[in-house]
Amino acid sequence: MAKHALLSDIHANLEALVAVYRDFARIDGLRSVVSLGDLVGYGPNPTEVVTGLNSLAKKGYTVRYCLGNHDGAALGRFEFVDVRDPRDLERLANEAGLRSLEAITRQYRDVQRRKFIPVSLNAKVSVLWTRERLAEPYRQFLLAQSQEHCVLGDGVICIHGSPRDPYFDYVMSVRRARRAMEAPLMAGVVLCFVGHTHIPGAWQLPADQVVSFAGNTVVMHDPRIIPLAGIKLDLDATVTMINIGSVGQPRDGDPRAAYAVYDDVEQTVELRRVAYDIAATQQKILAAGLPKSLAERLAGSRGEKTVVEESAAEEDSGQ
Repeated sequence: MAKHALLSDIHANLEALVAVYRDFARIDGLRSVVSLGDLVGYGPNPTEVVTGLNSLAKKGYTVRYCLGNHDGAALGRFEFVDVRDPRDLERLANEAGLRSLEAITRQYRDVQRRKFIPVSLNAKVSVLWTRERLAEPYRQFLLAQSQEHCVLGDGVICIHGSPRDPYFDYVMSVRRARRAMEAPLMAGVVLCFVGHTHIPGAWQLPADQVVSFAGNTVVMHDPRIIPLAGIKLDLDATVTMINIGSVGQPRDGDPRAAYAVYDDVEQTVELRRVAYDIAATQQKILAAGLPKSLAERLAGSRGEKTVVEESAAEEDSGQ
């Protein structure tokens, strides 16, 4: 194996995925594709995206799948709720005994037992829409194929959120990268690819700054932010975490599809951006009856934060 295409947060955007497929032809030696999750949600073509990614296996690619939070919600593993909606609050009280925002937050933070996830109205509406349209064979395919994380070789893993919380942790700051690097799953890991935030980023620190103490992994100093252009790795001397951005719904102000190529021989990572027919996807979103703002945000705006994202930002800022 030499080169791996790493895709995350396609979000049922078929036009963006097809544009990325076409870009594959420009990359010599690319035979492995890894989805870091969120194939579905927000976008208008969930079935076609699942089918399209799976079709690469028939063309000789090795294709692997990490489960994303929207995938999990579409499959019924999680329930997205809008805590601004009195009907959802009544349901939480009656079905789960969660009678306050504090109780809802406590169950959300219990990684092993969480079921009800506070999200934006857009996320909730789009997941319910997806559930109605994702046929059973595609549900079963995602259930059978998706893993919590994928291993790309010794010390190299891919995961949707972060090693600290596979589905909902947002690695979008030095502080959160440091905490993710201290997770038990990072034991022996020197390179970790994540998604979920829809914003590319990379953090790195010397390997000797990661130590084991009293059975825990401790990062001695904050990792440094490294440039995204032409990342050169030294897996013997550094620990690196890279957020590969989003194929189908970038939130960094650049509307082009984002994905990464990892060369495990040359030990390099290239973040690539690919233009696609945004207008076509926008028209499909509107025709499907999905929220208009989901179409508008594809044009390059950072868009609204989900409730969980707002909580993560507050946690980072110490609020």
